Amino acid sequence: MSKKPGVGSGGKKGNDDDQDVTLQAVVLADSFQNRFRPLTLEKPRCLLPLANVRLIEYTFEFLATAGVEDVYVFCSAHADQIDEYIKNSKWTSPHSGFKKLRVIFSPNSSSVGDAMRDLDAKQLITSDFLLVSGDVVSTLELHPILQQHRQRRQADKNAIMTMILRQASINHRTKCQAELGVFCIDPKTDRCVYYEEMVRHDRKKQISMPPELFKRHPQIEIRGDLIDCSIDICSPDVPALFTENFDYQHIRRHFVHGILQDYELYGKTIHCHVAKDNYAARVRSLRTYDAVSKDIIQKWSKHINPENAVFSGQKYQYQRGNIYKGDNVVLGRDCVVKPRTIIGGGTSIGEGSVVGGSVIGRDCNIGKNVVIEGAYIWDSVVVEDGCVVRNSIIADKAVLGIGSTVEDTAVVSYGVRLALGTTVTGHRRLTARKRLRPSEHDGDGSGEEYEEDTSQEEDEDTADEAVVGSGGKGFLYLDSESEDEDFVKLQDSSMSTLTSDEESAPIKQKRRRASGSFATSASEESEEDAWHKEAVISLRTALEKNHPVEVASLELNSLRMASDASWHQVRRATATAFVARIDDLMEQRQTATVACGQLWGRWGPLLNRMIHGLEDQVDFLLLVQKECSIKGRGGTILLHSVQKLYDIDVIEEEAVNCWWQDERSVNGDDLVNVRRPTNAFITWLAEAASEDEDEDENEDEDVDEDEDVDEDEDEDEDEDEDGEGEDE
Repeated sequence: MSKKPGVGSGGKKGNDDDQDVTLQAVVLADSFQNRFRPLTLEKPRCLLPLANVRLIEYTFEFLATAGVEDVYVFCSAHADQIDEYIKNSKWTSPHSGFKKLRVIFSPNSSSVGDAMRDLDAKQLITSDFLLVSGDVVSTLELHPILQQHRQRRQADKNAIMTMILRQASINHRTKCQAELGVFCIDPKTDRCVYYEEMVRHDRKKQISMPPELFKRHPQIEIRGDLIDCSIDICSPDVPALFTENFDYQHIRRHFVHGILQDYELYGKTIHCHVAKDNYAARVRSLRTYDAVSKDIIQKWSKHINPENAVFSGQKYQYQRGNIYKGDNVVLGRDCVVKPRTIIGGGTSIGEGSVVGGSVIGRDCNIGKNVVIEGAYIWDSVVVEDGCVVRNSIIADKAVLGIGSTVEDTAVVSYGVRLALGTTVTGHRRLTARKRLRPSEHDGDGSGEEYEEDTSQEEDEDTADEAVVGSGGKGFLYLDSESEDEDFVKLQDSSMSTLTSDEESAPIKQKRRRASGSFATSASEESEEDAWHKEAVISLRTALEKNHPVEVASLELNSLRMASDASWHQVRRATATAFVARIDDLMEQRQTATVACGQLWGRWGPLLNRMIHGLEDQVDFLLLVQKECSIKGRGGTILLHSVQKLYDIDVIEEEAVNCWWQDERSVNGDDLVNVRRPTNAFITWLAEAASEDEDEDENEDEDVDEDEDVDEDEDEDEDEDEDGEGEDE
């Protein structure tokens, strides 16, 4: 590796001062990963369907909205399929918004680094450009971000890149758990001064930052809560720097880390833009595939939804509960379609079948008495009578024989056929292609070669009958080098929306559990505990960083729906986070009155969204009491919390009295002790209520006396009138 300071100044590439220059974009169609195997053995990831739309369609729509005119699509594996798809797409028409859309074949590229070096060699880039992956889904407004980048470049030509990141919790569902990047950012300049990628199996790894960084940057924010959207604004220096450093393969792990680490050598700077509004995510794994699909169905991704024909390419009829039905859908008698479901055009579902929380593709044939929960069924799939499919992916033209079962987290690839009564156990992946021998490059850039048998008789003779059954077609896919970092269980229940506390029982009692999540190892702690921890972390981050209430509410609601958490669990997490934050503020020598007043007062609107009636109010007070019972200053916190919640009308007087009389509030010495200081407030409430009653009684007596006086006066007037009449 040779490093030459000063190379890559950008002068040879064009003048970035000219802001009227054509906006270019480079789309990396290859993932250079194997997380979607065996699906990507036959098709590139960018052409896989997401909510019945090819992934690359979302990326192109995002670029067109951003005003990109020239697009270069870099392909290595399956380049012919990508080229054919683009030629037949709307993006080649004069009205697409693109002036130029060119597919660049790079068959020798096996990494992002190789693609960038090939890009530099072809001298296609003439100005700053967007670098995105072909599996990005985004509604970000890029114009102001581009403007900031260009102004920064005018002031300093060494500012070579702006990484677009999205603010979220560290365990957000669209965050790739295998690539947990830690960004160290100077808050005054938005400059990224250090980057480190945490290894999946080494979460306790410590970050060792050079001491001189703190001399140059007195303030540094260490952010592990950011989602990397894989959207970068790059100068022409970036491809040139890849050419200089042949060991750079990964855009973050190698390039960003290396350039920042060798700042003294290169003098190049990289900045961050942290997006707080709109939507941006990359479909990096089956976990994020599941998460982004849910966001689209539930309309969390703004205007990216099945109703928008710009994305879907077909018309859907929307029904209550986020149900979308395409044209010519045939539903049998007694067929039940549950909420959060997409059914593609031309699909038929037989009598007595139940489909919920799933995406069904076009022209599928679903038989009678079939159960499909939380699954992704792609185009032209046949599911025969009596089958059960839960939380799995079934690819195009697969056939599930009568009475077959596909359990949680399985993947059935293209053209696989299951024989009658076959069961595919969880986490297994089936493919119709046989592994032959190692080679330099396979269908998704992962280094193995496969082929598809051309003879059906040969398929049936050589099929793995232990997996697909007698007469079936397919093989068990095994890959010791697979990067299944974070398959999560695809669950129908994770898409559901609770509207009442009728389902406030613990999660583990409400829905069927698998032994693990979509290819992750089983955890000793329950999913309910895991959700509680994630929600508390999200809330505490929002409280500490003073996030907008709307943003925190959206994040919490997203977490709730992602795991089908009940409102009781939401209130529990809220009580835990708020009591802990109040305790922290008191550690910082704030009084309980100030800490409780500021915190509960500001976040009242959030509380109102999770507390819907008297029972909810009592439940929340019990949860707050329980959290206070484990704090040294819990009695003081509880007293001032109850007072403030009452003052801001989150908790009514009736609820306070019901809580105080509830047997659960005195079930244990800790609960009894922690509520003692609040007795004074309860007494005050009772006295105030008594005074109000006395005042009401006095008012009633006064009213009665006034009425008697009025009646006497009326009688006197009548007598006077009668007397006058007699005198006359």
